[in-house]
Amino acid sequence: MEQSEQKEPRGYCSGATVIEIEQDPTLVKDHILWSIFSFHYLNCCCLGFIALWYSIKSRDQKHAKNLTLAREFGLTAKRLNIVTTVLTIITYVVVIAIYAATIITMISHFNQRN
Repeated sequence: MEQSEQKEPRGYCSGATVIEIEQDPTLVKDHILWSIFSFHYLNCCCLGFIALWYSIKSRDQKHAKNLTLAREFGLTAKRLNIVTTVLTIITYVVVIAIYAATIITMISHFNQRN
């Protein structure tokens, strides 16, 4: 009996295939909407403007496919947005508390006179 050899069809390449997988740029967050909101409504100590600037830099780096710098700028923008939001909330709470204390004081003085 003759042993039959299996031959590969013509044009068949048995070499290894290399597939490069790039990082997905949509996973890098630039927080642009939050920065615009912080700049427009919560611009405490101009931190909203600086956060917007870092968000734009992050978006530029993302389009340039430099995802490491895009992540760093996005993280900086996120931190600045958090600080701006917290400072603005504290400011609003203090202003409302002062306003309420003033009204209560005025009402008590008015009641004492009558």
